[in-house]
Amino acid sequence: METLPQPAVPPFEPPPLPAMVSESGRRILWILGVYRATCATLLVGIALFLDLRVAGIGQPNAFVTAAGLYFVFGLVTFLWVQRESLLISLQALLLTLLLGDIVFIALLMYSGGSASGPLPILLFPQLAASGWLLRSRIAFFHAALASSVLIAVDSWRLIDGLIPGPQILQTGLIGFGYFATVGIALALGRYTKASEDLAAQRGIDVANLEQVNRLIIQDMQDGVLVVDLNGVVRGHNAQVTRLLGGFGRMRGGMRLAEFSSILHDYWRRWQEDFAETLPPFKVEATQRLLRVRLVRIGSGLNGGTLIYLEDLGRAQGEAQQIKLAAMGRLTASIAHEVRNPLSAINQAAQLLEEDGSVAPEGHRLLSMIRNNAKRIDRIVGEVLQLNRRDRQQPEVIAFDEFVASLVEEIAQAEHVPAGGIVIKCSGDMLVIFDRGHINQILWNLVRNAWQHCQKKDGSIQIVARPGYMGDAVICELADDGPGIPAELRAQIFEPFFTTRPGGTGLGLYIARELADANGAALELLPRGPGAHFRLTLKRAAAQPVKV
Repeated sequence: METLPQPAVPPFEPPPLPAMVSESGRRILWILGVYRATCATLLVGIALFLDLRVAGIGQPNAFVTAAGLYFVFGLVTFLWVQRESLLISLQALLLTLLLGDIVFIALLMYSGGSASGPLPILLFPQLAASGWLLRSRIAFFHAALASSVLIAVDSWRLIDGLIPGPQILQTGLIGFGYFATVGIALALGRYTKASEDLAAQRGIDVANLEQVNRLIIQDMQDGVLVVDLNGVVRGHNAQVTRLLGGFGRMRGGMRLAEFSSILHDYWRRWQEDFAETLPPFKVEATQRLLRVRLVRIGSGLNGGTLIYLEDLGRAQGEAQQIKLAAMGRLTASIAHEVRNPLSAINQAAQLLEEDGSVAPEGHRLLSMIRNNAKRIDRIVGEVLQLNRRDRQQPEVIAFDEFVASLVEEIAQAEHVPAGGIVIKCSGDMLVIFDRGHINQILWNLVRNAWQHCQKKDGSIQIVARPGYMGDAVICELADDGPGIPAELRAQIFEPFFTTRPGGTGLGLYIARELADANGAALELLPRGPGAHFRLTLKRAAAQPVKV
């Protein structure tokens, strides 16, 4: 016999929590509490300072007692709604307040006789608050409850002969006003709620859009500055720092002139004549050629200016990268073919030297063959390294330990005496980089520095510190040599450019390419007396993996 499946047990759902009172709801409850306490105070004042019998109050003592109790109720509820936690839902809170108002006003009406006819008007604000805050049909129940109780009280008073017959009609009209008040407040509350929800959604959309815009601006290749009417920089992306070479000193709130005097002059000229064509300018610190574009934002006293900085050398660099990539693929295949006969030449020269049949004057020719063969082999090796740019394997590296170990290795290989290289690293700094690439970059920089320095203690200085924003590590290498002439600074990173006899001109070019491939920046700073290079690396937050 087939077993019928058992019905699924419904999951347990905890009871809903009391509805939280919003800030605007608390404000309305506070106003309502002030209104209730004020009405109760006026009723107590009337009861204490006027002759109630002259005013037509049928039962003065009962009226005074009811007014006093209503005053206490108003004071207690006013203090209650000021609490941080109300312990009950908004629906229960409003019903409790309404019941209190109805009870005490009913007592005042019964004890006041014919003179208490206008007292039901006091419930209009409470019912309006119920419609506004509840925004549901339950608010009509509040109107029905108030109308029913007060009509019942007036019916009882009519039976006892305390009021004339037409007064119950007046109470009925007030009850109709209760329903109208609740209906209008309910409609306005729903409309306000829809407007508040729409405004909240628009606020979220604006915040998301602002975040997206900020991320897009930060990732833009162009530099972007926001400048107000007073020439104060209100914001800029990281690319501005890279283009202008102001690592560690640029921040929002500075004047534009402190960022760049040329930019400030361009901005001032553009303010005077929007149609003026501004020529590109070259930044001495970074040797970059920048084109400036200014756009007006806002209007009047709230306006400002967007300044775009476009690196004109980037387009040239991208074209050169495409050209060099094609050349790299071609030279890679040629290089393998060159190394085979080159090995044969080296081997033949070595065999001739070992054979002893070569005349003494021929040894100089053999030495020239070996030296030039080694040079060709080195050039071929560096050309092959052009294809290593896109093969990085980034990892987290403890930079201070890595630099200390690498410098020790370089000193042994390049015969640098102790004290020739001075390292200053501030604290533990972790970077994200390909270990082989950073090894090659620093080795090239240190070797070049040692070849051109005075070869004394402290001739080479390596200083590493965190970047200004905390998301980068800045490593600077300086020597005490003659430096690089100003007219050659723009060419120093070009391939096959060299000032040293026997050099290939690929060392610094490959170093910059490897830095760019790892999201870093290698630049030559306009400082002296020797050459001063800066390598800006991405900083890592995680601990390095111990291998």
